[in-house]
This record gives sequence, structure tokens and C-alpha cells, in this order.
Amino acid sequence: MDIEQDLLAFIKKQLARPEFDLEPDTNLVGIVDSTGVIELVVYITDHYGFEVEIDAITPENFGTVRKLTEYIRKNAPQT
Repeated sequence: MDIEQDLLAFIKKQLARPEFDLEPDTNLVGIVDSTGVIELVVYITDHYGFEVEIDAITPENFGTVRKLTEYIRKNAPQT
């Protein structure tokens, strides 16, 4: 599973209410609350092997699943 699909599945299953139709470019404001952002940061740390800096939690990085995917690709350790 690629990063984008993995994130979509995690957010749909763990953070979003079932009535949300979540797509890669869906704005996550209103879907993921502040507690959900923390859960997402923990998920990224656990699954992608790097610590998310507090200053990186911005709409430019966390605004949509597509933006979050790009952020992870730029920051995850290369294996």
C-alpha cells in the first residue's frame, strides 16, 4: 500500500466520522480535530520512522492527505 492510500485508510478508520467522503485533496479541517492531529503524528512516527516537528504541523503539510503524503516523502528516512 502506498503512503497516500495508507493515510486515507488510517484517517477513515480511526479519525473521521463515517459520513465523510475522504479523498486525497479533501481539506482535513473539520474532519481531523486537535486530538486526531496528535494521533496522526504518532501514527507517522510509528509507521514512517521520523519525528514530526511541532513547527511542521501546518496546513501546508497537514491540510490534505496529498499534502501530508508529500511531507512524509520529503522527511521519511530513505531505505
